[in-house]
Amino acid sequence: MINTSRSDYIIRLFDVASVTRKLLVIFILLLPLQRLLKKLFIQNKFLVKFVSYSDEVSTLLMFAILFAFIALKPRVYVFRIMELPTTRPLFLFILVASFSMAYNSVYVFQGVFGIYDVIKNILVFYVFATLRWRREEFLSFIFWIKVIVIVLAVTGIIGEILAIGGIDPSLNPLVRMYGEHKKRLGLDRVISITGTGGVNYLGLYALMGFFLIYATTKNKLEKFLGMFSTLGLIFLTFSRQAWMGLFAMMVLTKRKLIWPGLLIVAGIALMTIPSVQRYTPDQYYRSFTYFEAFRIFLDHPFFGAGPGMFGGLASVIFHSPYYDDWPRYFLGKIYSFGSLDAFWPSILAEVGILGFTAYLYIWVALYRKLSIVAGWYKSNGDTLLYNIGTVLKNYSVALVIMCFFTGFNKPFVVYTFFALCGIYLSLFLQREEDDGLIVTNKQG
Repeated sequence: MINTSRSDYIIRLFDVASVTRKLLVIFILLLPLQRLLKKLFIQNKFLVKFVSYSDEVSTLLMFAILFAFIALKPRVYVFRIMELPTTRPLFLFILVASFSMAYNSVYVFQGVFGIYDVIKNILVFYVFATLRWRREEFLSFIFWIKVIVIVLAVTGIIGEILAIGGIDPSLNPLVRMYGEHKKRLGLDRVISITGTGGVNYLGLYALMGFFLIYATTKNKLEKFLGMFSTLGLIFLTFSRQAWMGLFAMMVLTKRKLIWPGLLIVAGIALMTIPSVQRYTPDQYYRSFTYFEAFRIFLDHPFFGAGPGMFGGLASVIFHSPYYDDWPRYFLGKIYSFGSLDAFWPSILAEVGILGFTAYLYIWVALYRKLSIVAGWYKSNGDTLLYNIGTVLKNYSVALVIMCFFTGFNKPFVVYTFFALCGIYLSLFLQREEDDGLIVTNKQG
């Protein structure tokens, strides 16, 4: 007989209705189309705002669903967050950030929002890891991610062909919606359904799809065509962080790929060296913000200037005094973007070396857990889930690289990744839970 003592049901995963899980997956899948939907709903201000801020409130809504389950069945459902690898370093980060907020006398609402703004993406991981998923749902989710990536690749490549062929831009619907192509290395940077402003994130999303196609597609022709088109999209973004992520994941996947990967490094150098003078702090926004972040860090090395004070959306909303002496051009940039163009410098400036280390350890802990779980699946003969776990583990490295050169709050990249990680660990926890129930049955 199964023992239903408190020690058993406290670790039970949330068995929500299938339709709820499907809605969550659909929400994640639609995130790359967020800007397209805004264009389609341009005449309806309510829908435009709803689409624009859907990712801002989605995490809170997801947790509301889970808290409703706890309220209805408190003796059945309890968050099992301490079993998840990111929990302790996340709590440590929140503790350091809270101390920094108090130490620097940051306005409470500004500081709290600043902390939430940098952890909201990680909270998505907890929502998906706490639900009870089926293997078929996970593989279906991955299948549709691959479909969306290929659609993005095909539309982007077609648009690039039209641009190179000198076709009238007015005949290209993507140009009509998002504006002209931008140039890099004498070629047009790709325009895809995601729009022009997020070309670096498009490259990172395509990178995820590229390796998922490699790891999960059985049909050789479909695998080749999918990887070829997606690689073409990554190339046409001319995104240095996407190319660096590709190099890192190639080497992490197979060490012998370091030699062809050096061609990617050469391409990055080719993009950077000819215009190195343009990257000086007095001309280049990202260089300027790096120097400003480092200056603040030197003034506040241990706990930073306080959460919400530099680099994030909170600092813009609450008009941080650290921007008062900025040149007008750069000041316009941060108020236009809503944040810095780099995540790690912002973390270092806001919460110092202690908060930076705690936040980085969140990634280290996640990487280690994904590696352990992938190894467990390999030892149990489940090659498919081992391959997927390896992709997720290696992709976490690509995201760490991304955060040196751009922001972290791009939902269609980060939400998708943490949703996949959450489901992946949920499947593993279910195996552990089932094994525990088997042992309890034998003991009874």
